[in-house]
Formats: sequence, C-alpha cells, structure tokens
Amino acid sequence: MSFELHQRTHIDDELTKIVRQQLRNSTHALTTSAGNQLLSAVHESRKSVKKVRAVAALLEHAGAKLPRKDRRRLKSAARALSRVRDSTAIIDTFDRVRRRYPGQLPEHTYEILRRGLVAARDRRQARAQSDGVVAETAERLEKTRKSAKEWTSPSIKWPDMIAIVTDSYRRSRNAMKRARLTRQSATLHRWRKELKILYYQLRLARPLTTGVAPFIAELNRLETALGNHHNLVVLGATLRGCRDLRSMRAEMRQIDRLAGRMRQPLRRRAFARGRRLHVRKPEAFAHWLRASFKQTRLQQDRGVRPPLSTARGSVATSRCDLPRSRRGSSSPRACQARTCHPRSLPAR
Repeated sequence: MSFELHQRTHIDDELTKIVRQQLRNSTHALTTSAGNQLLSAVHESRKSVKKVRAVAALLEHAGAKLPRKDRRRLKSAARALSRVRDSTAIIDTFDRVRRRYPGQLPEHTYEILRRGLVAARDRRQARAQSDGVVAETAERLEKTRKSAKEWTSPSIKWPDMIAIVTDSYRRSRNAMKRARLTRQSATLHRWRKELKILYYQLRLARPLTTGVAPFIAELNRLETALGNHHNLVVLGATLRGCRDLRSMRAEMRQIDRLAGRMRQPLRRRAFARGRRLHVRKPEAFAHWLRASFKQTRLQQDRGVRPPLSTARGSVATSRCDLPRSRRGSSSPRACQARTCHPRSLPAR
C-alpha cells in the first residue's frame, strides 16, 4: 500500500492500514538486513517511522485516542534509528564542506578528520548491532503494528482532513515566523519538524486533490535545505565527540567556521522559499484545498481521468505554488489576491 489516500470516505480506516503497512515494511527491513545493507534499511525505516508519526498526529488531531505506550515506542524507535543514521549523514555533510572549501585545510588534514568520522560511524553501527538496538527497535515497531489494529478513531471525512492539514499548515507558518525572528538553529529545526508533518499529510491527500503535487515537491525541497542546515550545525559537535580527533582542536574549529559560512546562504534560501510557500493565510490555504478537492471529485464523478497533478513530477499547479520567477507577478500580495483555484500549465 502506497503512502496515499484513495477514498473520500472511511479515511480513518485507510489511515490505520497505511500505518500498519509502514510499520510492517520497517520491521521487515530491520530484521532481514545486515552488513552494508543495514544503513540503507535504517534510513528507510526511519522515514517510515516519520510517516507513521505524522499519521498518528493526524489521527490524534481528529480525536483518536492512541495508547501512550505506542506513542512512546514510536518516539523511542525514531531516536534509536536517528542515532545510527545521523552518523552517515554527517559524513556526507563533511564531504560537502570539503568540496566547497578544498584549500582551507591541507588535504591530509581533511582525510584524517574524515577517517575519524567514519570510525565513529562504524563503532556506532557495530554497537547498535551487538547491543541489540536494531533488534529491539524492530520489536517495538512490530508491537506497535499489532496494537495499531485496535486503534479507535472517530469517522474522518474530507472536511475534517482539510481542517487538520490546515492546522498543520498554520503551525508550520508560525514556526517559520519564529525562526525568522530568532535566527536560531533550534527554532529552524523545530520549523523543519512542523514542515515535515505538513509534507506527509499533504502527500496522503495528493490523489484526492488537483494541483497540489508541485506544492508538495517544493515543501520537500525546503525540508531538504533545512535538513542540510541542521547537519552543518551538528557537524562540529560530532567532530568534537570523536575520540580519535582530540588533538585536532584547531582544525575542528576551522571546520566549524566553514560550516557556519555554508549555513548562511542555506538559511537565506530556506526563508525565501518558505515565504513563497506560506504566502497564503491559513483560511486561504483551506479554501484552496477545498477547491482542489471539489475539482478532483467532479472529474472522477464524470469519469474524467485526473490530471497529472496527482502523480509524482506533475506539471499541473496553481500559479501561487510556483516561485515568483515563474509567476506573472512578483508580489506575494498580488499572488494571494488572485484566485487560488488550481489550473493546469502546459507541459514544458
């Protein structure tokens, strides 16, 4: 089962099925992978757990009473998988800093620092396997999957879904404003978390809406930029935690400074993209979603094939979803004043 809704009714039942399928995939990946495949399995399982937590937040917002033990299991599993996965992501981040500033440190110094990060990653992976962290995480996820079958939720209809997604949009918009005000890494990371929930909830609704796919793709790009920013923040702390590199304090401070220089344009671009994506007020966003759903419903009732916007990589969109360079007007206020009903653009 894909991570998408395909019914206009009984949404709560379909969400529970999606949760169970995602947990089943995670458990299978963690229990059948070993060696070099483990890191890939951890990465995919971590994404599945994020999806499940986004669906759980949606169900709770609709009034579902999820067992506290299941919420704790999901949170614990997410943390355990993050500790294993982050060590690999930090190495990729270090490589980006190295490519961006090749002459700032001698090549052999870069290589020594990288070997320290790789050794720390290998130790963490071996410890996760030997201490049973991966097996314990798989067991938690399997218990949650079995328990999810008994989750009780009130009936969720499409107007409820619009209200819940709009609330997630509102929280993401407010988190962006706080991040712009404080300019702190912690508030940027909190914005990323709210944005991720909005992204997954809109992905669920994509087959039932017209013109939303490009907006979802832009959200994904924004979330990736914020993730890269977070990894640059964590890079310095990870280097300082490597026991093999304690004698290279000056070099690690230099890497910290270089990472800080890379964060500045990332932050500027993230705020610029965030302003474009959150230009609508929540009420206008809800109106746009309702119009998009009604258009898809009319097409389905008439037997018309839905436009390409319901598929990945579509070209159908609303003008308001596009960057300013591709709109008719560069003014966010003018864009918001135009009708937000989805419209199809010719294929490029």
